[in-house]
Amino acid sequence: MKRKLLAVVIAATMMLTACCSCGNHEDNSGTGPDDGKVEETEKTTTSETTSETTAATTASETTVEEHDGPVQNGSYIIFGHYEQDGNESNGPEPIEWIKLSEEDGKVLLMSRYILDYQAYNNDYAEVTWETCSLRKWLNEDFLNAAFNASEQEQILTVINSTPDNVTAWGTSYGGNDTEDKIFLLSSEEAAALFANDDARAVGDCDWWWLRSPGYIQVRAAVVLTIGEIFTKGHVVNFNYHDHGVRPVLWLDVDQ
Repeated sequence: MKRKLLAVVIAATMMLTACCSCGNHEDNSGTGPDDGKVEETEKTTTSETTSETTAATTASETTVEEHDGPVQNGSYIIFGHYEQDGNESNGPEPIEWIKLSEEDGKVLLMSRYILDYQAYNNDYAEVTWETCSLRKWLNEDFLNAAFNASEQEQILTVINSTPDNVTAWGTSYGGNDTEDKIFLLSSEEAAALFANDDARAVGDCDWWWLRSPGYIQVRAAVVLTIGEIFTKGHVVNFNYHDHGVRPVLWLDVDQ
């Protein structure tokens, strides 16, 4: 079943207006001894990807579909439900996903909006994507809350590799490969799958987590409010209700 919705793409000028109170500010206030020493930001400039195309970012109107077959990259589909409007009495809302790429009968989807706010890790500690609490939350709490049994069968379990973060300050370990149903983009994937910073930005002065490590092991990479990939990262146990989660999954379109 298809229904037309107006998908307003947020322009750069709107983003600057929405985020005028927070802008591109990086909070270096963490609790670790090494945090706050470096003011420069780093932006990912190179990446590798097996995806053939990147998400479309300039359409002013697009089709939002129930999952019932292939859709074009950059379009949106409805799949699963999750509480999003803060009113639990009306039930969870349908989740809109951006189609980022397609290969071999599966599509890569990322939530169009931030669906929740979580710390990358509940405690201040040296962690990787494999060991962080956010990975556990995504593959247990979120998975079971957002999808019924039939929908969970359509979500593929994939092996994710998370590259090390090599910076002027040293190398942070990306960790072991993981098997995930739900995950986050890496810094490299976030660079490759979106055309520019504006396409990555979600507005409302919100950052969103990536699974890649920051410049030290107690930080994780984020996308800033203006869509810039910040590989220095934020402290893993930051959760100021502005560190957003945009889940990612591979969906089997042949089921």
